[in-house]
Order: sequence, then structure tokens, then C-alpha cells
Amino acid sequence: MEIVQFEPDMAAGVTRCYNELIAPMPYSEPVGSESFSDLKRLERQPLAHEDILAAQEGSAILGFVHVGVAAPATEEWHVKGEPGIIRFLAYRPGQRPVGQALLDSAEDWLRQRERSEVVAGHYNYMYPFYSLPCAHISERISHVPPLLGMAGYSVSESEVVFECPDFEPPRVSRPDFEFEVTARKEEVGTSGPRVVVRAKQGEQEIGECVMVWLGSDSRRPQLSDWCSCSSIHVNDPLQGKGLGKYLLARGLAEMRKAGVRHAMISTDWNNWRAYLFYTNFGFRFLDRTFGFRKRLG
Repeated sequence: MEIVQFEPDMAAGVTRCYNELIAPMPYSEPVGSESFSDLKRLERQPLAHEDILAAQEGSAILGFVHVGVAAPATEEWHVKGEPGIIRFLAYRPGQRPVGQALLDSAEDWLRQRERSEVVAGHYNYMYPFYSLPCAHISERISHVPPLLGMAGYSVSESEVVFECPDFEPPRVSRPDFEFEVTARKEEVGTSGPRVVVRAKQGEQEIGECVMVWLGSDSRRPQLSDWCSCSSIHVNDPLQGKGLGKYLLARGLAEMRKAGVRHAMISTDWNNWRAYLFYTNFGFRFLDRTFGFRKRLG
């Protein structure tokens, strides 16, 4: 086995590795080899440098790692500090030496570019057709996260995803205090249409729920009739009074009127309050995903 730099004629082998890896994941569909025929097709958040390194034995591709260097942050949600990036690591279960060789090669590639820190599996850099929005490395890819852990990577982000298929918006009583509610449709760049439900007391905003229709993303056809609650918040003094439930129910109702059938929502792994809120509301656990970091010696 040798680790070689990706060439376009390896696209079919790399695609097979990717499709085998994501097969156990929810709402994930295989892609064609054209997806890997040109790195520009894989763009998401910009990288200053990137490459795919493949594990090859004869003419067979055993796995690959997609490695890069983050471009300078231009948005608040971008990863800061221009660290090294591991966008994806794919190898078959039971072939740990292949995975370790790929990981070692990726770290060497980053050291040559004077990176002292590496971020692995962050959703900002996952492929545009990969699984769910805002998903890091799924725990259903059961052999990759522990390999990273054994190699000295620590979990830096973990997002828990919940689903509510074939939802009917629940009837939620309006909280017993004065406020006004508005629901406005918006188009936001490439993220597609969304509905923003806001609650105000006078000029002060006291809560907001943002629902995004995922069907506008042609790279994820499996989510064509899905929406996602991308954010929900209520000002601290009013938390626990039912406003969050009311706003989420209104957001779901707006999505249902638009013909959306299924919904998902996510939160940090240790946000127990949100976890309980969503499951009590009717959402059920779908997946847990992980992002990792490591200091390179």
C-alpha cells in the first residue's frame, strides 16, 4: 500500500470509498464519480490550499483523506486562525492501518505547510452533499471518530440532531403576557427560503424562531420536503413561560402551509435544556456528530 496524491482517474475509486462509508447514515445518498472529478465541485467554505491523498494498493483505492488549510475567516461563524483542515477521512471498518496511514500523511502534509493545529470533521468543511446540514462526523460512521480519538484528537464540537417526520404542528396555547408575533418569509443567499417568526414587546425583540426549507439545496435531494429549525431563542427573563414552544409551533405551522412534511432540529450535545425541550415537543433523536481538534507537534 502507498499514499498517493489524487488524480482525476481515481475519482471512481474515491467515490466508492465515500459511498460505502456513508451508507449507514440517515438520509444520505450515494453520489456519482463526477462529484470527485474536480475539487471545485466540493467547495464549501474556502480553503487556501487543499488536496486529496489516497491509499492505493495496485489499482485499488483503499481509502482517502481530504486535507487543506483554512482561508482567513471573513464571517463570524468561520473557523478562526487558519488551521489545518481534515475535510473527510474514509476507509473500511477493520482496516485501521489504512486509516492511520492516511491520517499520518494528512498531518505531514499540514506540517509541511507550517500548520500547528488541525480541525477534523467540522461541518463548515464537510462536502456540500454530505448528510444533514450542520453535521460533523456522524457517530454512525462508527470506526472513524475513535481512530481520531486514539490519534490524539479531542472532541471540540458535538451536535445532536433530532427529527420529526410527517409532523403536524401542535396546538400550543399563547403565553399569558403581552407580545406581538410576526412571521416573514426571506431569501438568504444560497441557503434558500426561510421563515422568521419574531416576538416583540414594543420595539424590543424577546424571541425568534428561524425555519429553513431544505428542499432548495439540489445537492441533497433526499431532503426535498424537509425543513430545519436553524435557530430558536427566547430572552432570559421570559424563558420557561411557554414562548419558545409557541414560536416553534408557529414556525412549523408556516412550513406545513408551504407543503413541507418533515422537520429536524439540532443542538449542542450538552444542552440538556434544549434536548428535553425538543424531545418533549415531539422530536426524536436521529444522530450525534463530532468535530475534532489537535495540536500538531
